[in-house]
Formats: sequence, C-alpha cells, structure tokens
Amino acid sequence: MAAVKAPRPTRAEQARQTRNRMLGSARELFITDGYGSTTMERIARDAGVAVQTLYYTFRTKGQLLCEVVEATAAGDDRAAPVVQRAWVQDMLTATTGQRVLALAVEHGADIFVRAAPLWPAVAAAGADPHVEDYWQRVAAERRTGQARMVARLTELDVLRHGLNSDRATDRVVVLFGHDVFTGLVTQARWSVPEYKAWLLTTLAHQLLQRPKLTRTAYADLSYSHQMAD
Repeated sequence: MAAVKAPRPTRAEQARQTRNRMLGSARELFITDGYGSTTMERIARDAGVAVQTLYYTFRTKGQLLCEVVEATAAGDDRAAPVVQRAWVQDMLTATTGQRVLALAVEHGADIFVRAAPLWPAVAAAGADPHVEDYWQRVAAERRTGQARMVARLTELDVLRHGLNSDRATDRVVVLFGHDVFTGLVTQARWSVPEYKAWLLTTLAHQLLQRPKLTRTAYADLSYSHQMAD
C-alpha cells in the first residue's frame, strides 16, 4: 500500500515558519551575543534566509528586537493578546481579592520569566527610536493591565481603607515590574516560585484590607509550596 504523503504546507504556513525561524535565530543571538554584536547578516545566515528577506520582513534590527521580545513574552506566536487570555478573564472574575492577586502573580510573572533574558538587549538598544517607543508602549500597557486588576479589587471592596485606585496601581507598577524581578530573580538568584510567593505576600499587605492569605487563594498554583501556612 502506497504511503500517504503529508499535505504540503500552504504558502501562509511556509511564511509563518520562515518568520518564526528568523525570530528564533535573532532571539538566540540577542541573548548570547548581545544587541550590539548581533548583525542582521548573522541572523539571516543562522535562519537560513537571505538578508534581504530579513530586512523586508522586519525593516530594522531595532524593529526585529521588538518583535522578538513580543513573541517571546507571549510564549506562542499564535497567542491571543494578554487581555484576551483565559487567565486574565479568570482573574477579573475572581470573587476574592486574594485570588485576584494570586492569579495575577502566577501568570504575569511567567511573562517576565520568558522575556527577562532579552531585557539586556532592550537596554542596549534604548537609543533606537523604535525600541524606545516600543518599551514606552509596553510600560503603558502594563500599567493599564495592572489598573484592571486594581479595578477588580475596588469592585470587591477589598482595597485598604484610604487607598485609592490610582495609588494602588502605582504600588503594583513598582512592585510587579521589571526592575524588581531583575533584582531578585536575575541578580539575587531567587527561584521563580520564591519570587512569586514574596510578590503575592507583598501585594496583599500593600493593597488589601485583610492581607493574611488563606491557602485556598493559591493552593493550585505553582508557588504554593513556597507560601507560609
């Protein structure tokens, strides 16, 4: 019996595979060699494409870096925007403030874990106008997302007395940000579960009327073994 041939990928699928190959090569080089030492020619060679194809697709090295960060943070080139993901909907419909924070920490920190190896390249490319604009947009979108979380805490009437939503969001932006993650996980070598447990505890104390955490808020999450009972 003749073997059944696998269907040939469509042109769109071939283009997607080529794009992902270019992004993967760029990601590896930006992480291992740094932004300044990585050339478009080297990326194209490692990806097995003509350098003209790389430039046609991404225009500049700065724009390519931004696309790499975006794809890496998402974890899947077909992932929905963060606001549309199931965990965000679960967070925004959680019925206790502790669960809202626990879900935000679990999944939001995972975005940092994926993207953190690329942050040195972003810092090195900061003078590039496209990278600068992109990073400012990331910061603004992060604040907007964290403000949604605070809005849910406000709806549940669990914010600390005297703490308004703007000031609460300010605290979240600082505590649940790139700099703190870098300081604790990348530089101080905390484990990710240890960081998540610290972050949940800290956010609860900074934001909630009743900061003492109950195990039901986090028992099914990856860092539960790091939480003090």
